[in-house]
Order: sequence, then structure tokens, then C-alpha cells
Amino acid sequence: MISRNLPNFLLKPLMNFVLLVYLFFSKLFHVDFEPKEKLDDSYTKFNSFDDPLPVIEQLNYQEILAEAKENGQPIKPVNRRKPLTVEVEKCSECGAPKKYLYSFGHDPDGYQKLQCKVCDHQWAPEKPELRSSNRPTYRCPFCGYALSKEKERKHFTKYKCRNDDCSKWKNEHKRYRYRAYDFDVENLEVSRPDKEPVNLDHSQYGNFIISKAMDFYVGLGLSLRQTKRALKLAYNVSPSAQTIQNWTVSLAHRLGPKIKDLDLPLSGIVAVDETYIKIKGSWHYLFTAIDGKNGCIIAQHLSKHRDAKGAITILKRIIDQYQGRDFVLVSDMAPIYRTAVHAAKAFLKTDVDHRQVKGLFTDDDNSDEVYRPYKNIIERFFGTYKAHYKRHKSFSSFDGALAHLTLYQLYFNYIKPHSSFDNKAPLVVEDSRGQPINSWAQLIRWINKTDK
Repeated sequence: MISRNLPNFLLKPLMNFVLLVYLFFSKLFHVDFEPKEKLDDSYTKFNSFDDPLPVIEQLNYQEILAEAKENGQPIKPVNRRKPLTVEVEKCSECGAPKKYLYSFGHDPDGYQKLQCKVCDHQWAPEKPELRSSNRPTYRCPFCGYALSKEKERKHFTKYKCRNDDCSKWKNEHKRYRYRAYDFDVENLEVSRPDKEPVNLDHSQYGNFIISKAMDFYVGLGLSLRQTKRALKLAYNVSPSAQTIQNWTVSLAHRLGPKIKDLDLPLSGIVAVDETYIKIKGSWHYLFTAIDGKNGCIIAQHLSKHRDAKGAITILKRIIDQYQGRDFVLVSDMAPIYRTAVHAAKAFLKTDVDHRQVKGLFTDDDNSDEVYRPYKNIIERFFGTYKAHYKRHKSFSSFDGALAHLTLYQLYFNYIKPHSSFDNKAPLVVEDSRGQPINSWAQLIRWINKTDK
């Protein structure tokens, strides 16, 4: 039998025919892409959301000194003959000051070791990757066994109970795990512009041209060069694209603290999600929280990473806005939000009613499906913002992106007409005379008066 290669002129029509057949039958039959059996759960994952917090033991040199004094054996500072060869201020374990530290030979790698006279802790301060602050001892709440370090990840360290006699291991056949974050949850703040490249009061163009530039750049979503062209055609002025960028960053810097202080009519339902934007060719993530009833933006946070720290930051801002009042948090199934709720309970002492909506389609087996409309609100907001953002393609700097987000939040809440509110803004801010502010010109005059 003679075999021949398929002629090139028949290859393309044949491939198109196969594709059409595939598309036709894919509409007739429902293909379930989910595996028939569950995936193996033997891999390590953080599953201690419902477990109690560990018992934290942290040495305090003042308590040790007081106890030693009560026992009649006071601990005196080191009678030093030679100064320390290593620059150190305190013990890395108990926090004892420098006067209680003395040299104690070298470690196997040749680094100078120190020993604390208060807690007998030995360490080499100059050794790389040594934690600068004293780390407490975490103990399992089920068995009291000291937790051992399992993994180190960005922003947190994972600890695990390895005691085979632990009641959790015996009853559930699961190890107790705990995440120790390397940042202070109580001090987290959402990203705000911190630069003011120009003084808007001394601009040669005046507040009217600046307000029109904001109308074009923020309100209509034009790029910087398109805004420059629009100002030339409409008002016969030609500020450079960099000048318009400086106006944006400076105005956002002045408005950032004022946005934080404005009171919001909170309904008790908050939808939170994240999307991605590009800055200098790299993807960054915009965490956003929107009120479920009036659709206003409660908080936004721009982060380089889509991680638990960003989710905890946006949740802390929501908690600060509610000031102790209860609210329902609606999110997708991303584990970072469950981690954030767990961190809020552990570190902020706040219980959050968290509702998770799965996927894009309705799931009748999920009791939280009644909250899906609130999740759709934030998805529609992302679509609206992406319509403005797509003309930019990519922001040139983090400060520029943050400034645009800050001004767009103000524009969306207080200036932009919404069809669901009879073509009015969802929120109203009043000037010193009690008149509502509904334009950039009025807004700039308002901040000029309030800053004086």
C-alpha cells in the first residue's frame, strides 16, 4: 500500500473541520472536568483555623531579675574587662540590655558567640539569617509540647507539634500547626500616597485647569498624553504629561488622609476581592472592599503580592471603619481571606462573620449563596475600573498607580453618577457652606480651605 503525505493545501481546511466538529459536540454534551476521586490530602496545608491559639512563652529579663532578687540570688551586670567585639544592644531571647552580655567563644562557623547572664541564652549575632528580635516559645494547646519550626515563608513562619502523644494527633490524626507572622497586625495600614512632588497652590495653570485635567484623566479614563491633547484642544493649554502626573500624585497625597477621615454609611455587609493591574510591566494586586448595599468603596490596598498580608491589611481597615460593630464579610474561596479572618480573631480580638461564595455559578448546596449578589457588585466594579485602566496599559510607577487609585476611589464615591442612584453619586460630602461637592473644581477649593 502506497502512503502519501497530506497536501499542504488540504491541511488547513481539515483542521478547521475538526475544530468545528469539536465545538459542535461540546455544546451537546456536558463534560465534567472535576476528578472522580478527591485529590490526596497528604500534602502539608494550614488547617488550624478552628484550633485554639498556642500557649506563648516569651522570656522577659525584668521578670527573671525580679524573681532572682526575691530568691536572694540577684543577677548583677557583667564586670567587663574588655569591651565586646560584636555590636549588640540586647539579648535576642529575653531582651536583657548589653551590660548583661559577655563573650562566649565561637561557633563551628567561626562567628563570635555571646551568652546572656540573665537567661543563659547563647547566640552569634553576626551570623547570617539570624532573627534580630527575640522569638517566643510556642506550645501546643492540646499537649503543651513545644512547637518546632516546620517551614519559613514570606511574612510568616510555620510551626508544628511533633508529639505523637498529642490528643489532636490521636483523635484526628492531624498535627497542630500555627502561623507566626513577622509583622505586627495591629500596625498594618492600607497603602496611601506619601509623596507631594509639586505644590498645587503655586501652579501656573490654576485650579480650574487642574480640575479639568482630573476630569479627563480620572473621570473619563484618558491616558496622560490623551489628557494633554484634550487640554490643548479644549482650553489651549499644554502642560506636559509629567506635569499632569505630578498634579495627580500631589492631589492624591493631600486627599488620602481626608478620605480616611470621611464617615461612610455602612450597611453591615462588605464584599472583598482582589484584581490585578500592571505597573512597569509587573503585575500588582488591588485589594478592594465595597459596601454591599450602597456600593461605595470602603477601602483599597495596592500590594506587590497576592498574599495573606494584603488580605489582613484590607480586613483590618474594614474593622477600623466599623469601630466594633458587627458586619458580614463576603469573599470568594481564596484561602487568604480565611487566613485574614483567623488573624483578626487571634490578634485583633474581632470575630468576623465570613461568608464564602464559590465559583461563577450558583451552587444550591452552599448555604452562603444568598450572598452571591454582593460578590457580583465588586466584580462589576472591577469591570468599571478596568475600562478606565485599559487605556493606560501599564502604570509607569507605583506612586502613580496609587495616586490614580486614590483619586478614582474619591471620584467613584462622591462625584461619579450612578444609574442605580438616579444618576447621582452614592455618597455626599459637603463643603464649609453645607453645599454638596460634585466636581473636581469644588473638591480642590474645599481641600484648599480645610488645609489652611
